[in-house]
Amino acid sequence: MLKKLLSLLGMLALAAPALAVESIHPGGFPTPVGPTAVEISWLYNIIFVIIAVISVVVVVPILYILWKYRRDKVSKPATFSHSLVLELIWTIVPALICVVIAVLSYRAMIMIRTMPEDAMNVEVVAYQFGWDFYYPDVSQGDKHVSVPEPTGDDPEVSLPGAPRQTKTLIVPVGKPIVLHVTAQDVIHAFFVPHLGTKIDAIPGRINYAWFTATEPGDWLGQCAELCGQAHGEMFFRVKAVPQAEFDAYLAEQVKAAGIDPSAGTSPTIVTGAEGISGTVVMADPSASMVQKVAGSVSTTASPSPTVQ
Repeated sequence: MLKKLLSLLGMLALAAPALAVESIHPGGFPTPVGPTAVEISWLYNIIFVIIAVISVVVVVPILYILWKYRRDKVSKPATFSHSLVLELIWTIVPALICVVIAVLSYRAMIMIRTMPEDAMNVEVVAYQFGWDFYYPDVSQGDKHVSVPEPTGDDPEVSLPGAPRQTKTLIVPVGKPIVLHVTAQDVIHAFFVPHLGTKIDAIPGRINYAWFTATEPGDWLGQCAELCGQAHGEMFFRVKAVPQAEFDAYLAEQVKAAGIDPSAGTSPTIVTGAEGISGTVVMADPSASMVQKVAGSVSTTASPSPTVQ
């Protein structure tokens, strides 16, 4: 009976990583879309396997010892001395495991924190309890190209008698997107699980993150930092569309903003952020909404990404 129980526990522990990989519900990560999401999901699954194996190696022998040497089977407890070999094993092996996890985590961190070249910039301004999104690459001075207000209810987040609307950030498929994120009032967090993107929105500071939507889709995002009474209703969407469809959409927003496309400015490389590398190009830095919002909260704006 005990052998069957231990065998079942072992199989469940070894099967758990596979269940986590396939899961698309709260038991695991949603299907990753894009390189950052794939990297995070891969790292999570590797660490999960390591933890599962360690759990089996540690828990199964403990259960066996508890059963085999229970009081009614042993009249006199055995006495053991120390073992140099065992002490070396349980010191060196955990240290090596920690080194492996540290190396893999550092590799993922560098990948996530390095801004890709030739990316499109999107500015994100969070506030209680909503989001504003801007396209600074095509904005000029005080004329900002932004995501329009939603016109219909979102059935995924609406409740009976409590309709909700979500603003939708539209991006092109296959194009790296660099997010410039700040907040007007309290700390918020931009979070889209499918894209593997989560970054704090902090008043007086500009934080950076990036993602690439490698396939068309429409994904729900939300604030992931407790920010007030309506925090749980602070949803938004990210929708990835083909480049031609995005170009047509952006042209409409440029026209709505009253911008003359022929009066563009020369691209400018923004530099200066510690710990972030990558080329970030903005057509008109003076049109940056996050710089204005962050500057209105704090006189010291956060530095921008450095050139790789």
